Order: sequence, then C-alpha cells, then structure tokens
Amino acid sequence: MSARITHPNLSSQDIEARAYQLMALNNILHSSTLLVLPTAMGKTPIELMAIADKMHQFPNKKVIFIAPTNPLLAQHYKEAKNFLNIPHDSIIMINGGINWQKRQEMAINAKLILATPQVIRNDVNRGSLSLTDCCLLVIDEAHHASGKHAMGQVADLYLKHSKEGLLLGATASPGSTDRAIINLINRLGSSNVFSMQKNNPLIKPYVSQLKSNTITLDLPKKLEELAAPLKIWLDEMVEKLRRVGVYLHKGVITTSGLNDSMKRASFLIERKNQHGWNSMKLIVDSIRVLQLINLITTQGIISTRNYIRRTMTQFENGEKKLSRIVTKKEFINLKEEISNMQEIHNKMDKVVELVKEQIDLDNQSRIIVFASLRDSVKNITITLNGINGINAVPFIGQSSRKGDEGMSQKQQISTLEDFKEGKLNVLVATSVGEEGLDIPSADRVIFYEPVASEIRTIQRRGRTGRHRSGYVFVLVSKDTKDEGIRFAANAKENRMYRILNKIKNQRRLSFNSINSKNQLDNFKIISENNEISVDSFIISEKKRLKKENEKEKIKVEEIKNPEIKLNVPNNNLSISQKLRPKGQSGLEEFENEN
Repeated sequence: MSARITHPNLSSQDIEARAYQLMALNNILHSSTLLVLPTAMGKTPIELMAIADKMHQFPNKKVIFIAPTNPLLAQHYKEAKNFLNIPHDSIIMINGGINWQKRQEMAINAKLILATPQVIRNDVNRGSLSLTDCCLLVIDEAHHASGKHAMGQVADLYLKHSKEGLLLGATASPGSTDRAIINLINRLGSSNVFSMQKNNPLIKPYVSQLKSNTITLDLPKKLEELAAPLKIWLDEMVEKLRRVGVYLHKGVITTSGLNDSMKRASFLIERKNQHGWNSMKLIVDSIRVLQLINLITTQGIISTRNYIRRTMTQFENGEKKLSRIVTKKEFINLKEEISNMQEIHNKMDKVVELVKEQIDLDNQSRIIVFASLRDSVKNITITLNGINGINAVPFIGQSSRKGDEGMSQKQQISTLEDFKEGKLNVLVATSVGEEGLDIPSADRVIFYEPVASEIRTIQRRGRTGRHRSGYVFVLVSKDTKDEGIRFAANAKENRMYRILNKIKNQRRLSFNSINSKNQLDNFKIISENNEISVDSFIISEKKRLKKENEKEKIKVEEIKNPEIKLNVPNNNLSISQKLRPKGQSGLEEFENEN
C-alpha cells in the first residue's frame, strides 16, 4: 500500500507511511522513550514527526536535538529544513566554533536547536541557555549517554530542569549487557522502550537485502616469522606475571587479560607488596609488545613501522621508561627488518580485489572501507588511488596529533557531499564514519578488521543496504586477534537483542499500558487520494503484512520440503495447518474435541 503522512508541521514532502514508525511515534508522544530500531529503518523520520507534533502542541516552546558529531548534525539540519513546515530561520545549528554570546542570541527566536551535547551542556551550565521552556529533547545515537559523556550530562540537566518535557533517545545498539541497557534506560528517564528487529513482519518489507561475508585469510609466512620473536618475548613476561599470581587468564594472551592483571598489580602496590611495581612494569611492556604483534598480524608492515617510529620519537623526547622496549634485540631487529619493506599483508590485496570487483560490476558504485587505525586508512587510500577508475579519500576525526592532522568539520561535510554526489567513489573511514551518517548509495562495505563492540559492528554494517541491496565483507586473518574479535562481536549482538526483549517483557505492563491512548490525532494518512485515520492504516497494514509473511513462509517451506502439499484451498487455515503434512493432526484439533 502506497501511503503518505500529513501533519500541520510537516512540509509538502510528506513522509512515507510505515505502520511500525507510527506505532513507535504513538509511544514517544506519550512518554519519554528509548527507541531501538536497526540501522536504516527510519529513526530520523520518527524523530522529525515527534518534533513536528510537539511544536504544534506547544508553539511557544523549543525542541533541542543533539547528536555526537558535527557531520551527523549537519545531515539532520538539512533534513529538518526539508521536512518541517516551520520558518527556516527558526531552525538553527550551533557548535563550539560560534561564540557563546552569539549562540545565546541565535537561540532566542529558535524553535529547533541542533547541537553537539558539549555545546548544550556548556551553555546550560553557564546560564546562557535554559531548558525550562523545552518540550522535547531528542538524543540521536543515544548509546553514548553513559558515564561522564556529555550526552548523558545533557540528559541529566534536561530531566532536572525541564517542566514535563519528553525525552526521546534513539539508537540501533543500546548495549550488550543487562546493566548497560538498564543504565541507559534510567539515564534517559525512559518510562517506555520501543524496539523491533529486522525479522519483525512490520519491518521486514522495508529491509534492503544485506549480504554479509566473512573472508578468512591465511597470514603470510613472512609476517608469522616477524611476529614469532615478539610472541616468545611476550610469553616470557606473562609467565613471570603468572608466577606471582597477577596474570590469571588461561589460553591466548589478551589485552583484557593484561588489563585485569593491572588491577591486581595496583592492589599489590597499595599493600606495598614487593611484586607490585615490578608486575606493573611487566604489564605495561606486555601491552606494548602485544600491540606490536597485533599490528603485524592484522594491519601489516606500514602500520607497524609507523608505530615503531612514534615509539622511538617518544623515547627520544624523554620517555625513558620506553628504554625497556626500544633497547631489546627483538624490537631493534624488527625495526631494522621492516624499515624499507613494502606492504605484504594480504588484506591489502583483498581490499583492492573487492573494490575493483564492485567498480567493474557498476562504475557508479560507492564503497566504504572501515579501518580502526588512521595509519591503515592512509595506506589503504594511497593504494586504492593508484588504481584506474578509483577516487578514494580518507574520512577521519577532527582530533590532531603531531604529524597527524585531523579533518575539520567543513572538510568532513564536504567529503560526504562529494561521496554522495559521486565525485568520490571510495570512502576510507575510521570509527567517525560509523554512526548515523546516511550514505544511501554505499553498495559495498569492507571491514579491514572485525570490531569487538556490538555497537560499532551494527553501526558499520548499517552503512550499506540502507535503500537498496548491499554487501558487507569482513576481513579476518587466521589465528590472530581478528578471529577472537569476530566471535565476540557476534555473541554480543545476539545477547543485546535477548536482553532487550527480556527487559521489555519484565516491564510489559508499564510499557504497554500507554498504547490505550492514541497520541496521533494530528496525523492523517493519504492513500490513493483518500484520507484515513492512523489507527485504520495500522490495522490494515498489520493484516496485509501478516498475509504476505504467511505466503513467504509457505514458499520457503515448499522449497525445503517439495513433497509436502501446501496449496491448501481453505484460506481460513492457520500457517501451522497449511504447513502440516496431510493426515497429521495438530493440538488445536484435540482442543476442539473438548
């Protein structure tokens, strides 16, 4: 069914009507809500509809919208101007580059203020911005609202100062533990959680086909040889830590194991135990050596060489504790051997192959390559730009360090625009490219390495398949840190959905009680030039999508079991009856006999 949503504060570019979005909106307009939907499933239209209705309901109040990065804010600013039927000069975007007095002046007549959380926090604390006259706070990518992050601090201030205002937190990934999700709900003051997964019948028709592929690569022999002396060195240090009872983890030596050891060493130092300081030195050195091993085996020669150069520079500039590392024969030999070596890690060859393959399939394609380290981002960009038909550009954060300049907000926004318009066809990004950014025509996403965080995995994967089919490729080096990280990320994501469903079930009475009241009176649905109520539309969509879902299940079952006759003429039969072999009884038949 083709239908559009109308509302007094939505522009003529009406938003496509989707039942699950309207169901979410009804929840949001009733009470403060944590909204959890998969990436590319339309959190932004829901946010805009909530803003439109609150502005209509409270014309003399303001709405504040915060997001973690300036490029993401710029994107929402553009969308707000396109879809909200309010004067454009009443929509403002403010940032730290604007003097606070100027920001205060701009906010006086603004109806919608878009800003990073740091700006809102600072302006509220200095008294140049008041939250008492705000009717809605929207927190995009709300999973950041924890601990001392400015996003959480803004939520605290809003809940303290706003008079009966609502708070909407939106994310695709609220966390992977009970504690993390419950803490987020409490931090946002959410009395309601609305979430759906991609396999929900109401969402499934809108999901672009996303094909994910993990490519496992055998590590080149030369890299194994380079890493071998470092592994012996690391084993020797960790064995000493085991002997004094500081390192307790079994199996492969990991960063998390060493971090746990650091806590025990700190405890010994507090107790003035003789093993405390010696253990701490061994742990710090072990972390550095493990980082070298992981760089060689998962990133390659160039990233390792750059790390060694930075370590030497730090030592020469006075960090004498590094002498325990830089004077060891293993470190010296590695530095000399790779000083003039070309990149030999086969991940780079695979990236080139995957990018060329996509460009050959469609020279109008857009591709994103994610890498955790800036060194790898630069190396990948240089390599790809040596190939005919490829115009690649790095996309990194704003922070700078000596010899490594970040990108300004203006450069970030300009780069994204060029990518969307096709002036660039490959974006090579660090984590700054993961969240929220709507890059609708990214046909292929390549992970240079897997990431352990379920939040980052979901965000990265969501950069493709947003409006059409897309492909995700994850490169994993065999018998390296990559393999452990890949399994950890999958486990965390599955656990996240289980926990979220459990929390919703535990609070089902309070969450579902709000559905008795319809908050969507100002919204209408236009379908085939007829105006219908939102309730009628949702009911009809549920029926329609349920039938389509049952038909799809029957087709799948017919493919799996061609011997089962499924073309049952009686349309009143349930899906379980239709899928049951002829002559087999079901439980409902025994129930009917009673």
